Amino acid sequence: MKARFLFPHKWSLIGAILFILGFVVAALNYHYLHRIEVMQGDTTFDINGALHDIAILLWIGGLFLVAFSKEKIEDEQIAQLRLDSLQWSIYFNYAILVLCILFIDRWHVMLGVAAHFIFTPLLFFIVRFKWAIYQLNRSLKNTD
Repeated sequence: MKARFLFPHKWSLIGAILFILGFVVAALNYHYLHRIEVMQGDTTFDINGALHDIAILLWIGGLFLVAFSKEKIEDEQIAQLRLDSLQWSIYFNYAILVLCILFIDRWHVMLGVAAHFIFTPLLFFIVRFKWAIYQLNRSLKNTD
């Protein structure tokens, strides 16, 4: 993955903040504003649905920025780790999806589970990539 297609390193922190903010919005929505509706003229505006959508957008945007921001040192080895991690995240995501299809027999439940697969490729990628970088740094320290 060429570095020219990556966001600046500082945007990773912004992504992490957006991701955490998404959890705050979701928690507030669930605990305090659950099922509250505000009347606006002759239509009903569903705050619960709007906050749910905002939380999802914050999670996707935050994960996207964290996943595709440059590292402090972005070299060919990091690019290879990034590519390997992306490939493994897709493998893992579809393996989990196949297991869900095989073991969840109710269609409406499966749709709810499938909706979470919006986040999982990015999440799996970030975890695998950061773990690979951690192992690389640890092996470099052990050789010194």
